[in-house]
Amino acid sequence: MALDRLDLPMLRLYGYLDGLVPRKVVPLVDELSPASQSMVFAGAAPAPFISHPAPFSQALCDFTQRVS
Repeated sequence: MALDRLDLPMLRLYGYLDGLVPRKVVPLVDELSPASQSMVFAGAAPAPFISHPAPFSQALCDFTQRVS
């Protein structure tokens, strides 16, 4: 698969209530891209950056600090 050949940091952020990208795909993508990180926001739909701006922003800040 192409995902496991990516040589760059990747953070995948999901909403638990997202109907567009169901949370059941998270472990599947985890397997395809084991070097990536994933986070599921409880109570969030497809746009956790809108419904959960503070924890979403904190996750981005934490990730960029770890990879920079």
